[in-house]
Amino acid sequence: MKKVCVFTSTRAEYGLLYWLIKAIDESHDFELQLVVTGTHLSHEYGYTVEDIVADGFEPTIRIPMLISDDSPVALTRSSALLSISLAEFFDRERPDCFVVLGDRIELMAACEAATIAKIPIVHIHGGEITEGAVDEKVRHAVSKLANLHFTSTDAYRRRVIQMGETPESVVNCGALGLESLSRKELPTLEELCQQLNMELKSGYFLIVYHPETNKDSENISDLLKACDDYPEYKKVIIYPNSDMMSREIIKQIEAYGAQSQDSVELIRSTERDNYLGLMKYCEMFIGNSSSGVIEMPSFHRPIINIGDRQKGRIKSESTVDVEMEYIALKSAIDKGLSESFQFKISTMKNPYQGDLPSQTILDGLRAFCDGARVEKKFMDLEFDL
Repeated sequence: MKKVCVFTSTRAEYGLLYWLIKAIDESHDFELQLVVTGTHLSHEYGYTVEDIVADGFEPTIRIPMLISDDSPVALTRSSALLSISLAEFFDRERPDCFVVLGDRIELMAACEAATIAKIPIVHIHGGEITEGAVDEKVRHAVSKLANLHFTSTDAYRRRVIQMGETPESVVNCGALGLESLSRKELPTLEELCQQLNMELKSGYFLIVYHPETNKDSENISDLLKACDDYPEYKKVIIYPNSDMMSREIIKQIEAYGAQSQDSVELIRSTERDNYLGLMKYCEMFIGNSSSGVIEMPSFHRPIINIGDRQKGRIKSESTVDVEMEYIALKSAIDKGLSESFQFKISTMKNPYQGDLPSQTILDGLRAFCDGARVEKKFMDLEFDL
């Protein structure tokens, strides 16, 4: 039985990986090894390892790594702690492959440890562009360390091949995060209100804003000021991930929530089904999260995408790109709320839609693990410079 090691460090990435983890765990071909680290083990960010256990998955190892600081020095130290712990884990457990998703900065440390331990890496969601974040470099670096790739669109598959990866090692499966929409019943609005202990029936904006890690500071006052101009909508704000400058954003949204009282709901963390439910019933999604670009189009709601964090990603017709500037934000929100815009997006197709991506990946892992090798070829493309 082949050992498949899956890495998860945040609530968001675990939500995307859920169906794949479940498929591996239930497979007779594989033994699941689950590495849980990062914000999953932080009470400040919701201690979401409890959600993983509640889903029926027992972590093979829990690696505390977060230092209570989001400075570059602290994040580098955290990565070093992770790399050391994973080196010891790989030496002891010897998985047949190491599965990672996305572009989080800690993937550099995780994949460094796997590369040195000669464990083949499987990368999900490579080939994408996010120009406003340091994660952009991480994603492409991980792709070059990986031996097998699963992308969310054909365009991203071509980009990974453009990076020198052989076509047979790159498979487009669609976005994993959309699988929950077809395989699981989401909570009703009434159930959602009960589970989150909040009143949402009068309509609300869902706001998820993460730091643009290529910048030196974050100020979201223009966003909060623009939201105040729509008192008829409650504002449901999800805390950001643990990136550089995340605490700057947390301070601003907590102050905003304190002064706005009943018109604002702050959520530190919530399980995947509740998050998708919040997306399903909101009037509008505002922020710069990848979930707004990738999952939100399936709900046919307007998406106000702020700044450069998601710059370069394929976007649906339901997405309105805007800068972090009060007048521009007001104009974008008005556009999203207009009848003509909502009619236009009511029947559009999500460009990230796939057909059971977890099964495609599982089939790919079966073929890959039978003869997995760490060495790889670089494929040159013939074109004139």
